Amino acid sequence: MSNEKIKIRESLTLSPFFLFFLIHSSQTGIGMLSMQRDIAKYAEQDAWIGIVIAGLYLHVIFLMLFKILASSNNGDVISLHQQYFGKIFGNILSMVFVVYFFLLLLLVFRSYIEILQIWVYSIVAPWEIGLVITVVIFYIVLGGFRVIAGISFWSTLIPIILVFVLGYTLKFSHFSNLQPFFNHDIKEILLSSKEGIISFVGFETVLLFFPFIKKEKSTKRWAHLGLLFTTLTYLILTIITYAFYNQGMLKYIIWPTLSMTKIVQVPFIERFEYIFIFSWLLVVMPPMCLCIWAITRSLKEMLNIKSSFSLTGILVLVNILSILLIDRDSIHFVKKATTQLSIYILFIYIPLLFLYVIVKNKIQSNKK
Repeated sequence: MSNEKIKIRESLTLSPFFLFFLIHSSQTGIGMLSMQRDIAKYAEQDAWIGIVIAGLYLHVIFLMLFKILASSNNGDVISLHQQYFGKIFGNILSMVFVVYFFLLLLLVFRSYIEILQIWVYSIVAPWEIGLVITVVIFYIVLGGFRVIAGISFWSTLIPIILVFVLGYTLKFSHFSNLQPFFNHDIKEILLSSKEGIISFVGFETVLLFFPFIKKEKSTKRWAHLGLLFTTLTYLILTIITYAFYNQGMLKYIIWPTLSMTKIVQVPFIERFEYIFIFSWLLVVMPPMCLCIWAITRSLKEMLNIKSSFSLTGILVLVNILSILLIDRDSIHFVKKATTQLSIYILFIYIPLLFLYVIVKNKIQSNKK
């Protein structure tokens, strides 16, 4: 690969302000509906501490990512891999991210279909729901990165309805459920944090879309604010959930956030949870669109595959695989595989890549 930098046209770039919405919307989605139950497995009422730890660690990862991307010729991970590891081996490493983003896409896609089936359309086949969602994804991604950024902006505003839901639950909450405080050791809290990491992932798409963000002094600040907002959202949601449900009840509730919406009573709406579920489509759309956009851009850079062609192929494959995932066990298998791969990337690969880039740059600068 040539060391010449490729500059993105000014008309295609976005203000750093949009990084806040892109980062936050890429991290929220299906995980926001079930995360409280998952992290309580090990640390129970102290699991909220794991949220704080995960958020703080990801701020460190962000610093590493910005340093890594600053060393890339084209500002993305594809060119960085080719630059430091050669075209063949670099593309192999990049394919790991392609598989990772595809698993994230499949997990969110199939999980949302499952929610619609169980809560609303019990007699509708998964492929019929998937087909409708696929058409929406195709239309958005085909519009380009700026359209995805616009959807991310609105998807950040939709969860504000959660404020109404959480406020309604307060009169039924018992904050004594959070006691005793700090009743679990550090190992249990870290295991809880590990369980919750899947709810924070998705922001790694920044490794592909970063060249489309204008480079200003505020760029890093907006990214960190997006992550901070996600962390605070998860933290508040977790605390409110644990105050509403005791730990014994939480073990049998798959989607605690959805279950809480059932108690909301509005005079002109009989089933508020239906409004909530359908509105959530706009929330799960950005992580899916960002993942598929990242995949199509990766395939275009590595294999010169036309984006519209790869977009169609990926959506067809996602629909086929979602049909094969017929029960919760198979969906859980995809979730477990995605979580494991995300841990390898966030806790091993990115720190090692960061150290390698630092050392490599230091050696090259000493030779000059």
